[in-house]
Amino acid sequence: MSTQIRQVSSLFKIGRWAVLGAGLSYGWVHARTLRKEADVKRIDNEYARKVALIEEAKRKYAEQKAAESGSGSGQSFNFEDPSFDFEKWAKHVESKF
Repeated sequence: MSTQIRQVSSLFKIGRWAVLGAGLSYGWVHARTLRKEADVKRIDNEYARKVALIEEAKRKYAEQKAAESGSGSGQSFNFEDPSFDFEKWAKHVESKF
C-alpha cells in the first residue's frame, strides 16, 4: 500500500504564517491598550480616594473648630441687650480658661 503525500501550496503556507503573525501582533497591541486603560483607571481611583479623604478631613476639622469655638454651651452674648447678664458672661469666659 502506497501513501501519497499531498503537496500544499507555498502561498497557503505563507498565508498561514502571516495570519499567525497578524494575530500575535493584534494580541500584543490589544493587551498593551488594556493595560494602559487599567493603569489610568487605577490612578483615577487613587486620586478620587485621596480627594475623598481630604474632604472628610476638612469636614472633621470644621466640626472640631465649631465645637471649640462654641465651647459646648453654644451661647452668644449681646452686650447691647438691656437684659445682659454680666455674671453669666463672666462664668462663660472663666470656663474657657
